[in-house]
Amino acid sequence: MRPPHYLVVSCGSSHIAAVHLSMNTSGRCELVNYWRKELDQSLSEPLLWLKAASQSFGDVRSRFKGDMPVGYALPGNLVLTKYLKIPQVPVKKREKVVAFEARQNIPYPIADVAWDDYLIDEDDLDFETVIAASKSELVESLSLYGKQSKMDPDVIEPTFVGLINAFRFNEPEASGCSLLLSIGAKSTDIVFFDGSKFYSRNVSLGGNTVTQEIRGALDLPFDDAENIKRAASAGDPLPTGEQIAFREAQDSFLKKLNVEISRTLAIYKNHGYDDDPVRCYITGGGSLLPNLQGGLGDRLGIPVGHFDPLKEVRVSTSCSDEKLEMDKAFLAEAIGIAIGRFLPDSTQINLLPRSILWQRKFKRQQPYYLFAGLVACAAIALPLVNTKIAAQRYEEEIRNLDSKVIPLRELNTRINNRIADIEKLRSVIGEASMIAESRSNWIQFLNDIHSRLDDVEDVWIDRIEVARPVTLASNTSNRFNSKRNNANAAEPSKVRLHLEGRLLDVSNPLSTVSQESNRRVSALLDSFAASEFVEGLENESFDNNVPGILKFNFTLVVDSARPL
Repeated sequence: MRPPHYLVVSCGSSHIAAVHLSMNTSGRCELVNYWRKELDQSLSEPLLWLKAASQSFGDVRSRFKGDMPVGYALPGNLVLTKYLKIPQVPVKKREKVVAFEARQNIPYPIADVAWDDYLIDEDDLDFETVIAASKSELVESLSLYGKQSKMDPDVIEPTFVGLINAFRFNEPEASGCSLLLSIGAKSTDIVFFDGSKFYSRNVSLGGNTVTQEIRGALDLPFDDAENIKRAASAGDPLPTGEQIAFREAQDSFLKKLNVEISRTLAIYKNHGYDDDPVRCYITGGGSLLPNLQGGLGDRLGIPVGHFDPLKEVRVSTSCSDEKLEMDKAFLAEAIGIAIGRFLPDSTQINLLPRSILWQRKFKRQQPYYLFAGLVACAAIALPLVNTKIAAQRYEEEIRNLDSKVIPLRELNTRINNRIADIEKLRSVIGEASMIAESRSNWIQFLNDIHSRLDDVEDVWIDRIEVARPVTLASNTSNRFNSKRNNANAAEPSKVRLHLEGRLLDVSNPLSTVSQESNRRVSALLDSFAASEFVEGLENESFDNNVPGILKFNFTLVVDSARPL
Protein backbone atom coordinates (compact mmCIF):
# COMPACT_ATOMS: atom_id res chain seq x y z
CA MET A 1 0.00 0.00 0.00
CA ARG A 2 1.40 3.40 -1.01
CA PRO A 3 1.78 6.02 1.75
CA PRO A 4 -0.72 8.93 1.82
CA HIS A 5 2.07 11.38 2.75
CA TYR A 6 5.56 11.75 1.35
CA LEU A 7 8.50 14.06 2.05
CA VAL A 8 11.16 14.77 -0.59
CA VAL A 9 14.44 16.60 0.01
CA SER A 10 16.03 17.99 -3.17
CA CYS A 11 19.73 18.69 -2.77
CA GLY A 12 20.69 21.17 -5.48
CA SER A 13 24.10 22.67 -6.12
CA SER A 14 23.05 26.09 -4.83
CA HIS A 15 19.97 25.33 -2.76
CA ILE A 16 18.18 22.68 -0.74
CA ALA A 17 14.40 22.31 -0.99
CA ALA A 18 11.90 20.05 0.77
CA VAL A 19 8.25 19.38 -0.14
CA HIS A 20 5.55 17.53 1.75
CA LEU A 21 2.90 16.05 -0.55
CA SER A 22 -0.17 14.01 0.21
CA MET A 23 -2.59 12.16 -2.07
CA ASN A 24 -6.14 11.13 -1.27
CA THR A 25 -7.92 8.02 -2.48
CA SER A 26 -9.35 9.83 -5.49
CA GLY A 27 -5.86 10.62 -6.82
CA ARG A 28 -5.89 14.31 -5.88
CA CYS A 29 -2.42 15.48 -4.90
CA GLU A 30 -1.85 18.29 -2.41
CA LEU A 31 1.23 20.31 -1.49
CA VAL A 32 0.94 20.38 2.29
CA ASN A 33 4.08 22.43 2.95
CA TYR A 34 7.48 23.24 1.51
CA TRP A 35 10.82 24.75 2.53
CA ARG A 36 13.82 26.13 0.62
CA LYS A 37 17.25 27.39 1.60
CA GLU A 38 20.25 28.58 -0.44
CA LEU A 39 23.65 26.90 -0.08
CA ASP A 40 27.25 28.04 -0.40
CA GLN A 41 28.25 27.66 -4.06
CA SER A 42 31.99 27.67 -3.42
CA LEU A 43 32.04 23.93 -2.58
CA SER A 44 32.70 21.98 -5.76
CA GLU A 45 33.87 18.66 -4.24
CA PRO A 46 30.74 16.43 -4.04
CA LEU A 47 31.35 15.04 -0.55
CA LEU A 48 32.08 18.49 0.91
CA TRP A 49 28.99 19.89 -0.84
CA LEU A 50 26.89 17.04 0.54
CA LYS A 51 28.28 17.59 4.03
CA ALA A 52 27.29 21.27 3.84
CA ALA A 53 23.83 20.38 2.49
CA SER A 54 23.30 17.84 5.28
CA GLN A 55 23.72 20.60 7.87
CA SER A 56 20.23 21.72 6.88
CA PHE A 57 18.63 18.29 7.37
CA GLY A 58 17.95 19.13 10.98
CA ASP A 59 15.98 22.23 9.89
CA VAL A 60 13.95 20.07 7.52
CA ARG A 61 13.17 17.53 10.24
CA SER A 62 12.07 20.22 12.67
CA ARG A 63 9.82 21.87 10.07
CA PHE A 64 8.10 18.73 8.81
CA LYS A 65 6.61 16.78 11.69
CA GLY A 66 5.09 13.35 11.53
CA ASP A 67 6.23 9.89 10.56
CA MET A 68 6.37 9.57 6.76
CA PRO A 69 8.81 8.13 4.22
CA VAL A 70 11.50 10.43 2.88
CA GLY A 71 12.94 10.54 -0.63
CA TYR A 72 16.00 12.42 -1.85
CA ALA A 73 16.72 14.03 -5.24
CA LEU A 74 20.32 13.88 -6.44
CA PRO A 75 21.59 16.54 -8.91
CA GLY A 76 22.09 15.39 -12.48
CA ASN A 77 25.77 16.32 -12.51
CA LEU A 78 26.39 13.61 -9.85
CA VAL A 79 24.59 10.87 -11.78
CA LEU A 80 25.86 8.95 -14.81
CA THR A 81 23.15 7.78 -17.24
CA LYS A 82 23.42 5.29 -20.11
CA TYR A 83 20.57 4.60 -22.56
CA LEU A 84 20.92 1.17 -24.15
CA LYS A 85 19.05 -0.89 -26.73
CA ILE A 86 19.58 -4.57 -25.92
CA PRO A 87 18.49 -7.59 -28.00
CA GLN A 88 15.33 -9.13 -26.60
CA VAL A 89 15.80 -11.93 -24.06
CA PRO A 90 13.36 -13.82 -21.80
CA VAL A 91 12.17 -11.71 -18.89
CA LYS A 92 13.70 -14.02 -16.30
CA LYS A 93 17.16 -13.50 -17.90
CA ARG A 94 16.78 -9.74 -18.39
CA GLU A 95 18.12 -8.80 -14.96
CA LYS A 96 21.40 -10.66 -15.57
CA VAL A 97 21.76 -9.15 -19.06
CA VAL A 98 21.21 -5.61 -17.77
CA ALA A 99 23.70 -6.22 -14.95
CA PHE A 100 26.26 -7.34 -17.54
CA GLU A 101 25.62 -4.23 -19.64
CA ALA A 102 25.97 -2.07 -16.53
CA ARG A 103 29.42 -3.54 -15.84
CA GLN A 104 30.41 -2.89 -19.46
CA ASN A 105 29.10 0.69 -19.72
CA ILE A 106 29.74 2.20 -16.28
CA PRO A 107 33.35 3.48 -16.33
CA TYR A 108 33.94 2.57 -12.67
CA PRO A 109 34.21 -0.73 -10.82
CA ILE A 110 30.64 -1.91 -10.34
CA ALA A 111 31.30 -2.41 -6.63
CA ASP A 112 32.09 1.32 -6.29
CA VAL A 113 28.75 2.58 -7.60
CA ALA A 114 25.09 2.38 -6.71
CA TRP A 115 23.04 1.80 -9.84
CA ASP A 116 19.55 0.98 -11.02
CA ASP A 117 17.77 0.59 -14.33
CA TYR A 118 14.35 1.38 -15.80
CA LEU A 119 12.68 -0.26 -18.79
CA ILE A 120 11.61 2.48 -21.22
CA ASP A 121 10.20 0.48 -24.14
CA GLU A 122 10.41 -2.94 -25.78
CA ASP A 123 9.29 -4.81 -28.87
CA ASP A 124 9.87 -8.27 -30.33
CA LEU A 125 13.45 -7.48 -31.37
CA ASP A 126 14.94 -5.51 -28.48
CA PHE A 127 14.21 -3.51 -25.37
CA GLU A 128 15.42 -0.05 -24.35
CA THR A 129 16.53 0.66 -20.82
CA VAL A 130 18.25 3.47 -18.96
CA ILE A 131 20.97 2.70 -16.43
CA ALA A 132 21.72 5.38 -13.83
CA ALA A 133 24.65 5.22 -11.44
CA SER A 134 26.31 7.33 -8.77
CA LYS A 135 29.36 6.84 -6.57
CA SER A 136 28.62 4.54 -3.64
CA GLU A 137 30.46 6.76 -1.17
CA LEU A 138 28.19 9.66 -2.15
CA VAL A 139 24.84 7.90 -1.79
CA GLU A 140 26.01 6.04 1.33
CA SER A 141 27.00 9.36 2.90
CA LEU A 142 23.63 10.84 1.94
CA SER A 143 21.89 7.82 3.51
CA LEU A 144 23.97 8.19 6.67
CA TYR A 145 23.25 11.93 7.02
CA GLY A 146 19.55 11.28 6.47
CA LYS A 147 19.49 8.51 9.06
CA GLN A 148 21.31 10.69 11.61
CA SER A 149 18.65 13.38 11.08
CA LYS A 150 15.87 10.78 11.55
CA MET A 151 15.02 11.02 7.86
CA ASP A 152 16.14 7.59 6.71
CA PRO A 153 15.90 7.63 2.88
CA ASP A 154 13.22 5.56 1.21
CA VAL A 155 14.58 6.35 -2.27
CA ILE A 156 17.40 8.38 -3.82
CA GLU A 157 16.46 9.37 -7.37
CA PRO A 158 18.12 11.52 -10.07
CA THR A 159 16.47 14.89 -10.61
CA PHE A 160 15.52 14.10 -14.22
CA VAL A 161 13.23 11.29 -12.94
CA GLY A 162 11.35 13.81 -10.79
CA LEU A 163 11.11 16.21 -13.75
CA ILE A 164 9.56 13.49 -15.97
CA ASN A 165 7.02 12.43 -13.32
CA ALA A 166 6.04 16.05 -12.58
CA PHE A 167 5.51 16.74 -16.30
CA ARG A 168 3.44 13.57 -16.85
CA PHE A 169 1.20 14.41 -13.89
CA ASN A 170 0.70 18.12 -14.66
CA GLU A 171 0.52 17.89 -18.46
CA PRO A 172 -1.46 14.70 -19.11
CA GLU A 173 -2.93 16.03 -22.37
CA ALA A 174 0.41 16.98 -23.95
CA SER A 175 0.92 15.12 -27.23
CA GLY A 176 4.02 14.87 -29.38
CA CYS A 177 7.58 15.30 -28.21
CA SER A 178 8.26 17.83 -25.44
CA LEU A 179 11.60 19.34 -24.47
CA LEU A 180 12.10 19.81 -20.73
CA LEU A 181 14.98 21.94 -19.39
CA SER A 182 15.82 22.08 -15.71
CA ILE A 183 18.48 24.77 -15.47
CA GLY A 184 20.37 24.62 -12.20
CA ALA A 185 23.35 26.51 -10.88
CA LYS A 186 26.04 24.14 -12.18
CA SER A 187 24.30 21.94 -14.72
CA THR A 188 21.17 21.53 -16.82
CA ASP A 189 19.01 18.43 -17.29
CA ILE A 190 17.90 18.18 -20.94
CA VAL A 191 14.96 15.77 -21.29
CA PHE A 192 13.06 14.77 -24.45
CA PHE A 193 9.72 13.24 -23.46
CA ASP A 194 7.23 11.63 -25.82
CA GLY A 195 4.44 9.62 -24.23
CA SER A 196 6.10 6.87 -22.20
CA LYS A 197 9.46 7.26 -23.96
CA PHE A 198 12.15 9.68 -22.91
CA TYR A 199 15.83 10.52 -23.20
CA SER A 200 17.82 12.68 -20.78
CA ARG A 201 21.27 14.20 -20.70
CA ASN A 202 22.98 16.40 -18.15
CA VAL A 203 25.31 19.16 -19.42
CA SER A 204 27.67 21.34 -17.44
CA LEU A 205 25.85 24.60 -18.17
CA GLY A 206 23.85 26.55 -15.62
CA GLY A 207 23.37 29.83 -13.86
CA ASN A 208 26.99 29.80 -12.75
CA THR A 209 28.02 29.82 -16.43
CA VAL A 210 26.51 33.32 -16.74
CA THR A 211 28.22 34.36 -13.50
CA GLN A 212 31.59 33.14 -14.78
CA GLU A 213 31.11 35.08 -18.06
CA ILE A 214 30.37 38.29 -16.11
CA ARG A 215 33.32 37.64 -13.83
CA GLY A 216 35.65 37.24 -16.81
CA ALA A 217 34.32 40.31 -18.61
CA LEU A 218 34.51 42.67 -15.57
CA ASP A 219 37.40 41.01 -13.72
CA LEU A 220 35.37 40.72 -10.51
CA PRO A 221 35.22 38.16 -7.71
CA PHE A 222 32.64 35.42 -8.15
CA ASP A 223 30.33 36.75 -5.43
CA ASP A 224 30.25 40.25 -7.00
CA ALA A 225 29.49 38.78 -10.43
CA GLU A 226 26.72 36.65 -8.86
CA ASN A 227 25.20 39.77 -7.29
CA ILE A 228 25.15 41.52 -10.71
CA LYS A 229 23.37 38.50 -12.24
CA ARG A 230 20.77 38.42 -9.47
CA ALA A 231 20.17 42.15 -9.67
CA ALA A 232 19.64 41.91 -13.43
CA SER A 233 17.30 38.91 -12.94
CA ALA A 234 15.29 40.92 -10.40
CA GLY A 235 15.02 43.90 -12.82
CA ASP A 236 17.12 46.24 -10.71
CA PRO A 237 18.90 49.09 -12.59
CA LEU A 238 22.59 48.43 -13.33
CA PRO A 239 25.46 50.55 -14.65
CA THR A 240 25.78 50.36 -18.40
CA GLY A 241 28.98 48.30 -18.33
CA GLU A 242 27.51 45.73 -16.00
CA GLN A 243 24.27 45.60 -18.01
CA ILE A 244 26.21 44.96 -21.21
CA ALA A 245 28.36 42.30 -19.52
CA PHE A 246 25.25 40.54 -18.23
CA ARG A 247 23.53 40.64 -21.62
CA GLU A 248 26.59 39.25 -23.40
CA ALA A 249 27.01 36.56 -20.74
CA GLN A 250 23.39 35.51 -21.13
CA ASP A 251 23.66 35.44 -24.93
CA SER A 252 26.79 33.27 -24.65
CA PHE A 253 24.97 30.93 -22.27
CA LEU A 254 21.99 30.65 -24.63
CA LYS A 255 24.27 29.90 -27.55
CA LYS A 256 26.08 27.12 -25.64
CA LEU A 257 22.81 25.73 -24.34
CA ASN A 258 21.36 25.68 -27.86
CA VAL A 259 24.40 23.72 -29.07
CA GLU A 260 23.95 21.16 -26.27
CA ILE A 261 20.23 20.87 -27.00
CA SER A 262 20.99 20.20 -30.69
CA ARG A 263 23.62 17.65 -29.74
CA THR A 264 21.22 15.91 -27.32
CA LEU A 265 18.50 15.90 -30.00
CA ALA A 266 20.90 14.19 -32.42
CA ILE A 267 21.67 11.52 -29.83
CA TYR A 268 17.94 11.17 -29.11
CA LYS A 269 17.20 10.54 -32.78
CA ASN A 270 20.12 8.16 -33.02
CA HIS A 271 18.24 5.98 -30.52
CA GLY A 272 15.46 5.55 -33.07
CA TYR A 273 13.15 8.48 -32.25
CA ASP A 274 12.12 10.56 -35.27
CA ASP A 275 9.92 13.34 -33.84
CA ASP A 276 11.30 16.82 -33.16
CA PRO A 277 10.08 18.60 -30.02
CA VAL A 278 6.97 20.71 -30.53
CA ARG A 279 7.21 22.64 -27.26
CA CYS A 280 9.74 23.47 -24.55
CA TYR A 281 9.28 23.91 -20.81
CA ILE A 282 11.94 25.45 -18.57
CA THR A 283 12.32 25.24 -14.82
CA GLY A 284 15.03 25.49 -12.17
CA GLY A 285 16.76 28.53 -10.72
CA GLY A 286 18.47 29.32 -14.03
CA SER A 287 15.10 29.63 -15.77
CA LEU A 288 14.50 32.89 -13.87
CA LEU A 289 17.08 34.72 -15.98
CA PRO A 290 15.36 37.64 -17.81
CA ASN A 291 14.48 37.15 -21.48
CA LEU A 292 15.60 33.51 -21.31
CA GLN A 293 12.21 32.29 -22.49
CA GLY A 294 12.20 34.51 -25.58
CA GLY A 295 15.85 33.90 -26.41
CA LEU A 296 15.38 30.12 -26.31
CA GLY A 297 12.20 30.38 -28.38
CA ASP A 298 14.01 32.32 -31.08
CA ARG A 299 16.83 29.78 -31.26
CA LEU A 300 14.70 26.63 -31.02
CA GLY A 301 11.85 27.83 -33.19
CA ILE A 302 9.21 26.29 -30.88
CA PRO A 303 7.04 27.71 -28.08
CA VAL A 304 8.93 28.01 -24.80
CA GLY A 305 7.17 28.37 -21.46
CA HIS A 306 7.83 28.09 -17.75
CA PHE A 307 6.87 24.70 -16.37
CA ASP A 308 4.32 24.85 -13.57
CA PRO A 309 4.83 21.80 -11.27
CA LEU A 310 1.69 22.77 -9.31
CA LYS A 311 -0.71 22.96 -12.25
CA GLU A 312 -2.59 19.79 -11.20
CA VAL A 313 -1.50 19.93 -7.55
CA ARG A 314 -3.69 21.46 -4.90
CA VAL A 315 -1.83 23.92 -2.64
CA SER A 316 -2.51 23.95 1.08
CA THR A 317 -3.56 27.22 2.69
CA SER A 318 -0.48 27.05 4.88
CA CYS A 319 1.68 27.92 1.83
CA SER A 320 2.14 31.61 0.95
CA ASP A 321 0.98 32.14 -2.65
CA GLU A 322 3.34 35.05 -3.28
CA LYS A 323 6.42 33.25 -1.98
CA LEU A 324 5.44 29.97 -3.64
CA GLU A 325 5.19 31.71 -7.03
CA MET A 326 8.84 32.73 -6.72
CA ASP A 327 10.04 29.36 -5.34
CA LYS A 328 8.15 26.83 -7.45
CA ALA A 329 10.85 26.87 -10.14
CA PHE A 330 13.07 25.15 -7.53
CA LEU A 331 10.47 22.54 -6.54
CA ALA A 332 9.66 20.71 -9.80
CA GLU A 333 12.00 17.72 -9.26
CA ALA A 334 11.08 17.26 -5.60
CA ILE A 335 7.35 17.39 -6.41
CA GLY A 336 7.86 14.89 -9.25
CA ILE A 337 9.70 12.38 -7.05
CA ALA A 338 6.89 12.58 -4.45
CA ILE A 339 4.26 12.11 -7.18
CA GLY A 340 6.22 9.12 -8.48
CA ARG A 341 5.78 7.37 -5.13
CA PHE A 342 2.02 7.79 -5.37
CA LEU A 343 1.49 6.63 -8.98
CA PRO A 344 2.02 2.93 -9.85
CA ASP A 345 3.10 3.56 -13.48
CA SER A 346 5.60 6.33 -12.77
CA THR A 347 9.25 6.36 -13.78
CA GLN A 348 11.38 5.17 -10.86
CA ILE A 349 15.14 4.79 -10.52
CA ASN A 350 16.34 4.14 -6.99
CA LEU A 351 20.04 4.77 -6.32
CA LEU A 352 19.80 3.71 -2.70
CA PRO A 353 22.79 1.39 -2.04
CA ARG A 354 21.85 -2.20 -2.60
CA SER A 355 23.34 -3.20 0.74
CA ILE A 356 20.76 -0.97 2.43
CA LEU A 357 17.98 -2.35 0.22
CA TRP A 358 18.96 -5.90 1.19
CA GLN A 359 19.05 -4.97 4.88
CA ARG A 360 15.59 -3.43 4.65
CA LYS A 361 14.25 -6.39 2.71
CA PHE A 362 15.61 -8.70 5.38
CA LYS A 363 14.12 -6.53 8.12
CA ARG A 364 10.72 -6.62 6.42
CA GLN A 365 10.96 -10.37 6.10
CA GLN A 366 12.17 -10.92 9.67
CA PRO A 367 8.66 -11.66 11.03
CA TYR A 368 8.24 -14.32 8.36
CA TYR A 369 11.64 -15.80 9.20
CA LEU A 370 10.73 -15.74 12.91
CA PHE A 371 7.41 -17.43 12.21
CA ALA A 372 9.13 -19.99 9.99
CA GLY A 373 11.65 -20.62 12.78
CA LEU A 374 8.88 -21.15 15.30
CA VAL A 375 7.12 -23.53 12.92
CA ALA A 376 10.39 -25.40 12.37
CA CYS A 377 10.98 -25.61 16.13
CA ALA A 378 7.44 -26.86 16.64
CA ALA A 379 7.90 -29.36 13.85
CA ILE A 380 11.02 -30.65 15.60
CA ALA A 381 9.71 -30.41 19.17
CA LEU A 382 6.38 -32.19 18.64
CA PRO A 383 7.97 -35.37 17.25
CA LEU A 384 10.49 -35.28 20.11
CA VAL A 385 7.68 -35.05 22.70
CA ASN A 386 5.76 -37.83 20.98
CA THR A 387 8.96 -39.88 20.81
CA LYS A 388 9.59 -39.39 24.52
CA ILE A 389 6.04 -40.44 25.41
CA ALA A 390 6.31 -43.47 23.14
CA ALA A 391 9.72 -44.34 24.63
CA GLN A 392 8.26 -44.24 28.15
CA ARG A 393 5.44 -46.52 27.03
CA TYR A 394 7.87 -48.93 25.40
CA GLU A 395 10.08 -48.98 28.51
CA GLU A 396 7.05 -49.98 30.60
CA GLU A 397 6.23 -52.75 28.14
CA ILE A 398 9.87 -53.89 28.22
CA ARG A 399 9.77 -54.13 32.02
CA ASN A 400 6.60 -56.24 31.78
CA LEU A 401 8.22 -58.46 29.15
CA ASP A 402 11.39 -58.87 31.24
CA SER A 403 9.42 -60.50 34.03
CA LYS A 404 8.07 -63.00 31.48
CA VAL A 405 11.39 -63.54 29.71
CA ILE A 406 13.44 -64.58 32.78
CA PRO A 407 12.19 -68.22 32.78
CA LEU A 408 12.76 -68.37 29.03
CA ARG A 409 16.31 -67.09 29.47
CA GLU A 410 17.02 -69.88 32.00
CA LEU A 411 15.63 -72.45 29.58
CA ASN A 412 17.73 -70.95 26.76
CA THR A 413 20.84 -71.24 28.93
CA ARG A 414 20.18 -74.94 29.55
CA ILE A 415 19.58 -75.50 25.83
CA ASN A 416 22.86 -73.75 24.94
CA ASN A 417 24.72 -75.95 27.46
CA ARG A 418 23.23 -79.07 25.87
CA ILE A 419 24.20 -77.78 22.41
CA ALA A 420 27.77 -77.23 23.62
CA ASP A 421 27.93 -80.80 24.94
CA ILE A 422 26.59 -82.11 21.63
CA GLU A 423 29.24 -80.13 19.71
CA LYS A 424 31.98 -81.61 21.86
CA LEU A 425 30.69 -85.12 21.13
CA ARG A 426 30.54 -84.30 17.44
CA SER A 427 34.16 -83.12 17.60
CA VAL A 428 35.27 -86.38 19.27
CA ILE A 429 33.32 -88.45 16.74
CA GLY A 430 34.84 -86.42 13.90
CA GLU A 431 38.37 -86.95 15.18
CA ALA A 432 37.72 -90.69 15.55
CA SER A 433 36.36 -90.83 12.02
CA MET A 434 39.41 -89.00 10.69
CA ILE A 435 41.74 -91.47 12.49
CA ALA A 436 39.85 -94.42 11.09
CA GLU A 437 39.83 -92.88 7.63
CA SER A 438 43.54 -92.05 7.81
CA ARG A 439 44.36 -95.68 8.73
CA SER A 440 42.39 -96.85 5.74
CA ASN A 441 44.11 -94.23 3.61
CA TRP A 442 47.56 -95.47 4.74
CA ILE A 443 46.78 -98.98 3.53
CA GLN A 444 45.51 -97.67 0.20
CA PHE A 445 48.45 -95.27 -0.10
CA LEU A 446 51.06 -98.00 0.50
CA ASN A 447 49.32 -100.28 -1.97
CA ASP A 448 49.34 -97.42 -4.49
CA ILE A 449 53.08 -96.86 -3.91
CA HIS A 450 53.79 -100.57 -4.25
CA SER A 451 51.89 -100.85 -7.53
CA ARG A 452 53.78 -97.89 -9.00
CA LEU A 453 57.10 -99.45 -7.97
CA ASP A 454 56.09 -102.71 -9.67
CA ASP A 455 55.31 -100.82 -12.85
CA VAL A 456 58.88 -99.44 -13.01
CA GLU A 457 60.64 -102.70 -11.81
CA ASP A 458 64.01 -103.07 -10.08
CA VAL A 459 63.25 -100.21 -7.72
CA TRP A 460 62.42 -100.15 -4.00
CA ILE A 461 61.81 -97.70 -1.13
CA ASP A 462 64.30 -97.84 1.73
CA ARG A 463 62.73 -95.34 4.08
CA ILE A 464 59.46 -93.42 4.64
CA GLU A 465 59.38 -90.64 7.26
CA VAL A 466 56.34 -88.52 8.21
CA ALA A 467 57.14 -84.78 8.65
CA ARG A 468 55.10 -82.54 10.95
CA PRO A 469 53.15 -79.65 9.28
CA VAL A 470 55.83 -76.92 9.01
CA THR A 471 56.83 -74.60 6.18
CA LEU A 472 59.46 -76.20 4.04
CA ALA A 473 61.77 -74.31 1.68
CA SER A 474 61.34 -75.53 -1.83
CA ASN A 475 64.34 -76.55 -3.86
CA THR A 476 63.64 -75.18 -7.30
CA SER A 477 66.64 -76.78 -8.99
CA ASN A 478 65.77 -80.19 -10.36
CA ARG A 479 67.19 -81.59 -13.52
CA PHE A 480 64.22 -83.87 -14.05
CA ASN A 481 61.18 -81.83 -13.03
CA SER A 482 62.09 -78.20 -12.18
CA LYS A 483 58.75 -76.83 -13.56
CA ARG A 484 56.79 -79.18 -11.33
CA ASN A 485 58.75 -78.11 -8.27
CA ASN A 486 58.16 -74.40 -8.99
CA ALA A 487 54.43 -74.93 -9.22
CA ASN A 488 54.36 -76.76 -5.89
CA ALA A 489 56.27 -74.48 -3.58
CA ALA A 490 56.04 -75.38 0.09
CA GLU A 491 53.01 -74.14 1.94
CA PRO A 492 52.31 -74.19 5.67
CA SER A 493 50.01 -76.71 7.39
CA LYS A 494 50.57 -79.55 4.88
CA VAL A 495 51.49 -83.20 5.80
CA ARG A 496 54.71 -84.29 4.08
CA LEU A 497 56.41 -87.67 3.63
CA HIS A 498 60.18 -87.95 3.11
CA LEU A 499 60.96 -91.00 0.93
CA GLU A 500 64.35 -92.55 0.12
CA GLY A 501 64.82 -95.35 -2.43
CA ARG A 502 67.12 -97.02 -4.94
CA LEU A 503 66.92 -98.23 -8.54
CA LEU A 504 69.06 -101.12 -9.83
CA ASP A 505 70.55 -100.57 -13.28
CA VAL A 506 70.56 -104.23 -14.44
CA SER A 507 72.18 -103.32 -17.76
CA ASN A 508 75.18 -101.57 -16.17
CA PRO A 509 75.85 -103.23 -12.81
CA LEU A 510 79.53 -102.16 -12.64
CA SER A 511 79.40 -98.63 -14.05
CA THR A 512 77.55 -95.36 -13.62
CA VAL A 513 73.85 -95.67 -14.19
CA SER A 514 72.61 -95.01 -17.69
CA GLN A 515 70.26 -92.34 -19.03
CA GLU A 516 67.60 -95.01 -19.23
CA SER A 517 67.77 -95.41 -15.44
CA ASN A 518 67.39 -91.63 -15.04
CA ARG A 519 64.35 -91.77 -17.31
CA ARG A 520 62.80 -94.60 -15.26
CA VAL A 521 63.26 -92.73 -11.98
CA SER A 522 61.79 -89.59 -13.52
CA ALA A 523 58.79 -91.61 -14.72
CA LEU A 524 58.43 -93.09 -11.22
CA LEU A 525 58.36 -89.63 -9.65
CA ASP A 526 55.82 -88.45 -12.22
CA SER A 527 53.74 -91.48 -11.35
CA PHE A 528 53.88 -90.59 -7.66
CA ALA A 529 52.82 -87.00 -8.43
CA ALA A 530 49.77 -88.35 -10.30
CA SER A 531 48.57 -90.28 -7.26
CA GLU A 532 45.26 -89.25 -5.74
CA PHE A 533 46.95 -89.01 -2.32
CA VAL A 534 49.67 -86.62 -3.51
CA GLU A 535 49.36 -82.88 -4.06
CA GLY A 536 52.91 -82.34 -5.20
CA LEU A 537 56.62 -83.31 -4.99
CA GLU A 538 59.39 -81.27 -3.37
CA ASN A 539 63.11 -81.42 -2.69
CA GLU A 540 64.03 -84.11 -5.25
CA SER A 541 67.64 -85.24 -5.17
CA PHE A 542 69.65 -88.07 -6.83
CA ASP A 543 72.94 -89.93 -6.12
CA ASN A 544 74.67 -92.09 -8.78
CA ASN A 545 78.01 -92.57 -6.99
CA VAL A 546 77.42 -96.31 -6.41
CA PRO A 547 77.99 -98.33 -9.63
CA GLY A 548 74.76 -99.80 -10.95
CA ILE A 549 72.65 -98.10 -8.27
CA LEU A 550 70.75 -94.73 -8.59
CA LYS A 551 69.74 -93.42 -5.17
CA PHE A 552 66.91 -90.90 -4.94
CA ASN A 553 64.97 -89.09 -2.24
CA PHE A 554 62.10 -86.65 -2.34
CA THR A 555 59.22 -85.19 -0.33
CA LEU A 556 55.57 -85.99 -1.04
CA VAL A 557 53.05 -83.27 -0.16
CA VAL A 558 49.92 -85.16 0.94
CA ASP A 559 46.59 -84.00 -0.49
CA SER A 560 44.57 -82.63 2.42
CA ALA A 561 41.44 -84.13 0.88
CA ARG A 562 42.91 -87.65 1.51
CA PRO A 563 44.64 -87.25 4.91
CA LEU A 564 47.15 -89.81 6.25
